[in-house]
Order: sequence, then structure tokens, then C-alpha cells
Amino acid sequence: MKRDRHSLFLASRARDRVTLSDPDFETVAVAMPFEVFPPIAVIADAHVHDPAADFGFPGAAQTGGLSVRPLAEAARSTRVFNESLQAFRTALDDVAARGIRHVVLLGDYTDDGQIATTAAVAAILEDYGTRHGIAFFALPGNHDIFGDAGRHRTKRFLDADGSSAVVTSHPVTDVHDPLPAGIPRDLPVTVSPSMFCPGYPDGLIPLREHGYFPQNGYLHWETPFGPRGETHERMFIAVSDSGETCRPLMEASYLVEPVEGLWLLMIDANVFVPLDGSDDWVDSTSAGWNAMLVHKRHVISWMKDVGARAARRGKRLVAFSHYPALDPLDGTRAAEIALLGPTATSGRIPDDAVGEAFIEAGISLHFSGHLHVNDTARMRRGERAFVNVAVPSLAGFPPAYKILTLRAGAAEIETVSLGDMPMDAAIGALYAAEVRRTNVQTGGMAEATRYGAFLSAHIGHLAWRRHLKREWPAALAALLRAATLGDLARLAVRPVVPMDVAVAMLAVAPGPPRSQETNGPEALSAIAFLGDWYRLRMGSDLGATAISPQRMRFYDRLSALYLAQAWPDGSAQSGIAAMLSMFEAYRSGLPAIDFRIDLLSGEITEM
Repeated sequence: MKRDRHSLFLASRARDRVTLSDPDFETVAVAMPFEVFPPIAVIADAHVHDPAADFGFPGAAQTGGLSVRPLAEAARSTRVFNESLQAFRTALDDVAARGIRHVVLLGDYTDDGQIATTAAVAAILEDYGTRHGIAFFALPGNHDIFGDAGRHRTKRFLDADGSSAVVTSHPVTDVHDPLPAGIPRDLPVTVSPSMFCPGYPDGLIPLREHGYFPQNGYLHWETPFGPRGETHERMFIAVSDSGETCRPLMEASYLVEPVEGLWLLMIDANVFVPLDGSDDWVDSTSAGWNAMLVHKRHVISWMKDVGARAARRGKRLVAFSHYPALDPLDGTRAAEIALLGPTATSGRIPDDAVGEAFIEAGISLHFSGHLHVNDTARMRRGERAFVNVAVPSLAGFPPAYKILTLRAGAAEIETVSLGDMPMDAAIGALYAAEVRRTNVQTGGMAEATRYGAFLSAHIGHLAWRRHLKREWPAALAALLRAATLGDLARLAVRPVVPMDVAVAMLAVAPGPPRSQETNGPEALSAIAFLGDWYRLRMGSDLGATAISPQRMRFYDRLSALYLAQAWPDGSAQSGIAAMLSMFEAYRSGLPAIDFRIDLLSGEITEM
């Protein structure tokens, strides 16, 4: 018989429930002891891949002990791989140099949850904890863990001559059967258990000292089920969408008080839903907070209880999870669907009900990752406000982490860029061998000497090699490939034409020949605008720093031409106008680099 998810959860906990308001669980209410709390570094989506880790890759014997992912794979992925370890250490070195002693990891701290990778991350955290006294508080992301039993992973690594081989955890006789699409079947294959991604709770155990379980130094620690950390005390019943399949799963959320008066609400927002008729789970990647409201209502109830207790006891409460709780793309979801149709990103944008749930819980500030976006979003309901700070990835553009300093009635946010980090020469040598052997096109990535330039080239390349092919309407994509920026400006003052007609016009009467930007933005391909569109989309005002002032002035001109009037649906001009409207929304959003949030009024000002 089908049963309501919440009823199933309540029944599963009734036997030995701990009531959070019980006297033996309450702590004494105290006034906040700090006018300024110690700063907290917030790192999202580090996606650490340790090239020196042992993945069982035989070719490492000829590559100086390195297991390096092909540059070709990074060139078509939303993140890079081999630079992530150096970026993570660079961020932590900066954290240590600033004297910061508390670091929140917002999930996806591993490449794909591989056993060897998680062990490498755990070793790094132990090292910085021992040498610098840094306390880490981790949350799982969709790449760190999978369901209750885990899943197999398969990756390619570069040999010294630029060729590649495959390492997989899949233990079948014919190891070519489980290879993901896109990996050639004629590559050498090695089976290694170190590539496996565990599930709950096994995937959390290597980081057990970093928030997931109570530690002696914590002033307070609890889960939605009480103060006990044993995994069997933290189980809930996950229910399939049909209500037919019920399966126990561990809940990794916790509340911790690392210094007196400061509560960090660490929410495990992974939502794994059982598949009917299978032992498998629905992937959590696209679920996020919309699914939390349906499948993890026990966490929502707990959030309200925590918020009420924090207010009653005078605690400063900040929430963290892997997934955004407000739209981190400046309210452009409807415009994106109108322009591109439903996309992977638009499907991951939270509904307004999510922000309203935070406001109802008395939570005013939340930090998120997942979408690799640098942005600030705010919701107001009456006199109450809720702010979501989206933290960018260390493995994507723009590479940065954030520092939170809580003051009386305010939060100050500083964004620290890793763009000046030098590229690794040993990894670069393997890239060069790959390029020589395969002639792979990487849009300038292989020539970059600094991490910021590498990732700027990466997102520009990704814009037309991945996004334009997968998500953009064919007619608009053809127009962007055919046109220069000057063509777009001229199109705005010509009669309205359908998209395909505009492409045909350019083929018959093209504009001036294309050249480098030294001859002005007008001669650049419109694909250059697409790259800048994505730089601004992912980085907001931090992304704008990677776009030249000359180009920005030209985009101002285009916006003035296209946004001064309404264009008929289906016209070439309407498509370009929609792009520019979203571009301007990305430009004009709330401050997202260094800013101050008034936690009472919700006002946000640049610092």
C-alpha cells in the first residue's frame, strides 16, 4: 500500500526518537560572545583529482607517477580535472596565510567520489589541520557519494606519448561493456577498485573528523534525529515517486557550534530517490532543493526547529548546502526557457517555495555551490529577507572561494580569486604530447600559463563546442556561427527577418573579414560574444573582469540597439535581443565580489 513519505519517516523514527527540546539535549542560552566572529572560508566544488594518487593506472610508471586526465576531456566538460588539486592547495594556503581557522566545504570536494580521491582529500584536510589548526566542515555533493551502495566509475588517463588508457572499477570479465559513451572501445583497460565511488555511509567515513560526526572540540553538535552520531541513528526512509518502493538511507545533515554563539547548519541536500523494481537510485544531480521539499521533509522540519532555537538562544545561524536555494542566475530561468527551451541548468533552478521555506525557518543566509556560479540572490517576503550566496567552483570559471565574516547584524563576504595560479609544467608537458598526437582543439587552453587564462579559454571553448551544440536552437546557433559582432549591429537596423533568412543573407553578403581584436570588436565572430555571455553568466561581476573594456563598450552599443524596442517572435532580431537581455541581467545583478549584507533589512552593498 502506498504511504505518505512523511508518515513513513515518522514511523521509522518513532521507536527511539530523540526530541530536540528535551532538557538533556538543550544547551543553556547565552548572549553572543563575539561582536565579530572568526572568519570562515567557504570552498565549493573543488572537484579534487590528485594526479599522484594510485588509481591503478599502469602508464603512471612512464609519466613521472602521474595519472593525468586528457585535456580533450576537460575541453568538453563543465570542469577541468588535473589542475584541481593545485587549486585546492592554493586556496588552503591562502586561507592559512590569512589566519582563517574554519573552512566549509560545500560538497563536490572530490572529482567523482573515487576511493583513491576521497582518501587524497582526507589526507589534505588532515595535513592542513595538523600544520595550521584549520577545522573543516564538509557536506556531500552529488559527485562525492551515491545512494547506499555506491556506483562504478570509469576514467581515461594520458600515457607519456599522448595516447590514453582506461581505468574502471567495474569488475566484469569484458571490461569494455561498462565504458561510458564517448570512450573508444579499443583503448587498453585496467580494472581497479580504487576507482569505485561508495555510498552512504561508507563514502563519509574518510572525512568523519570533518563535521560528519561529533568531535571533542565542538561546543554543540546534532543531526535531525538528535545528538548521537552513530550511522544507524541517522537513517530515514527514502520513498520512490510512486510510493511503491521504500528504502532506508543515512541522513548526513548536521548542526555544529565550532565557536561560542555560532551555529553552522550543514544541510545534506542530496536527494536520492529509489527506483521502482530496482536496487538503484535516481541520480541526485538535478534534484536539489525542489526535491528536498518533497522527499526530505524531516530536514525542513528540523531547519524550522533549529531556527527557532537559534533565535531563542541568541545564536548566529548560517546555513550551507551543496545546492542553490534561490535562482543564482539573476532571475533569468523563464527567459532561458523561452530562448533555449528547457535546459539542464533551468531544471536545477529552485522554485520560490524553497526560499520561502528558509524564510519560514528563520534563516537569513545560505551558501551554495553545484552550478559553479558566482552570484548573490535575495528574496523578500514582507519585512523578512533571505540571501543565497552562490560560491563558484575551484575547477571552473571563475576560480574563487569566499570568506564570511559575521558582525553584529551583518555579514561581510569577500571573494578570493585563484586566477594568478601558475599552470603545472609536468601536466602541461603531457598536454603537449596529447596535442601533438591527436591534434585536439582546445581553444587556447594548452597555451595558457595562468589558471585564470586557462579557465577563461576553457569556458570560451565550451560555449561553442558543448553548449551551442547541445542547448541552443539550431537556427540561432547557425546565425552566431555565421555572423561577426559587426553583423549583429547591422542586423539591428535592418528590416525584421526570420532567423534562417538572416543566416542566408550573411552567406550571400557577409560583412567585413574577420580579424583579431586589435582591429576592433566588430570584426570578431559572434561566437566571441557567446563566450563572454557565458563568462558573465557564470561569474557575474567577477566574470566581467575577464572581458575587455573595448568589448564591453561594444556590447553596450548592441544592447542599446536591440533592447530599445520589441521584436516579433521568431525573428533573428528577437533571438539576439533575448541573449542581450539575459546578458544585461547577469551584468546588473546584486554585488557578487566583496559586499556586505544587512541581515535585518536584507540590504546588500558593495564593500
